[in-house]
Amino acid sequence: MYYRNLERERSGLENALKNEYLDFSAAFMVVQDLHQLVRAFPEIIRQETILALKNVLEDSKHTSQTQSLFLYKEAADALASILVLSVNESLSKKSISSLKHIVNTGSGMQQRAATEAMGSLPLQICGPRMPEDRSEKIPYVKWDDILKLNNITACNNPVIFGRSLVAPINNSSKILVVKLAVTESALELIKKEADWMHYLSASGYSLPVEFMIPQPLQINVSYLFRLKKLPVKLPEGSNINPKYNYAIAYIAHKDYFSYPNDHRKARQLTKDKFREVILRNAWLLGKLTSLGIIHSAPIPLFHNRVQRNRREDRGVYEWHHGGRLDRWLYSCRYPNFGITGIRDFEHLISYQGSSRELYRHIGRQILSMVLVTGSYFRNFEADKVGLDKHGNPVDVRYLFDKPFLQELLRSIFQEYYNGFVEENFCGNIPFNIEQLSARIIEEMGVDHHMEEILRVADQIEMTKNEFIDFLATRGYSQEEIESFNKGAADITIQTGPHLGGFNQRISVPELIQCLEVVSAYCIGGRYLAEKD
Repeated sequence: MYYRNLERERSGLENALKNEYLDFSAAFMVVQDLHQLVRAFPEIIRQETILALKNVLEDSKHTSQTQSLFLYKEAADALASILVLSVNESLSKKSISSLKHIVNTGSGMQQRAATEAMGSLPLQICGPRMPEDRSEKIPYVKWDDILKLNNITACNNPVIFGRSLVAPINNSSKILVVKLAVTESALELIKKEADWMHYLSASGYSLPVEFMIPQPLQINVSYLFRLKKLPVKLPEGSNINPKYNYAIAYIAHKDYFSYPNDHRKARQLTKDKFREVILRNAWLLGKLTSLGIIHSAPIPLFHNRVQRNRREDRGVYEWHHGGRLDRWLYSCRYPNFGITGIRDFEHLISYQGSSRELYRHIGRQILSMVLVTGSYFRNFEADKVGLDKHGNPVDVRYLFDKPFLQELLRSIFQEYYNGFVEENFCGNIPFNIEQLSARIIEEMGVDHHMEEILRVADQIEMTKNEFIDFLATRGYSQEEIESFNKGAADITIQTGPHLGGFNQRISVPELIQCLEVVSAYCIGGRYLAEKD
């Protein structure tokens, strides 16, 4: 009798959803009740339940409602619950098929709800527990001590790359790198970087592609040490503080600082080599993520760099919000993946979160590779950026090889999917590659958006020296800087190209839609592989 009452309730809710006069609020309540029933009593699910929920997601009559996402999200989450909870395999298959159908054919909030539901399917991924550095004393050593203690007998004088001292080791394909911390937070990061190098080298992961993991060096059983004196003179403008001299050291391949999209003519890769490098790294990022080891910053991405000091999110780009992407070409200058594989291990995190969090990391990684791909074409003529002498946006769309771009977009997704799901992707690519490639060329090939605005609120947060340095690094002369009265008015600066106007939406919404779809497919594919 009780079971019959549950079935009667389920049937009543399904029939209510067929009522064409059902208003938005009532529809939401009915879908919510049906979802609760599905979760509490999955044994009463029928094909009619799935069809009713799918119809809600396909029906466009509520799309004009400002809160429509909540209705579509409830329906999509109910389909995901059926997939997870149903013991009937045919119903599980029908529910994932319905979600994929909406992901493939839907638009707007309906598609977003379906992608986020797929992207939230539970996975059995848990990152490794990293051993903590228990060394109590931090050694205080000279450059020559590093060489002697690690039996490096012949090493050239170091040069400075960013905040690293880099020295070729004679008669080998190796380099010695001493990476310095410039702040207290950077100190924690370089300690973590050495730990990840050791973990990945010692854990015995068998990978079918080339991944040259640097070898961290210990000084008196400690990866972290203090460098007594810099062996070279600091260049002007360096952010290295010789008094804050904490560092780690490691041996890396000589190509560790070689980038796939180098802007220097002599170091640019051929098409074939770029293809090999970008696709190998796509697979590696997917594979590491499948192991619960996530690179959180393949490239630095910001919605708004200038507001980092007063925003809770530090201005970091959250792709799923679809906002304007700050200085995209600048962000691609030194990616954290290259010829030797994934690099800058300080950005690795051990994943312990939800699938929704993983979904966003996947989108961030794929976005990074797409942007670096766009910058590869731009860097054939790296000096052509911004506005021309007439004040018009630079147009270098001719640098883009559209068929090659389409091949790369397709293959980046396939390789990442293969690394993450551990299966080849079968079927048609789940995004409109013709439309996406055309829009990428239009927005990345023409510098439509160059303006950045330094708000009064941001100026107030800066010290006088920070204000001067900010303007100086953006091309202002000393005379021009002195003409500004700090905190008096907003200052408009040409710092792009950006993807989108200041505080506006991204100018390539098709790219965000693609990221939603492919991230959902990766999570969904992995879920089904684990379930099987």
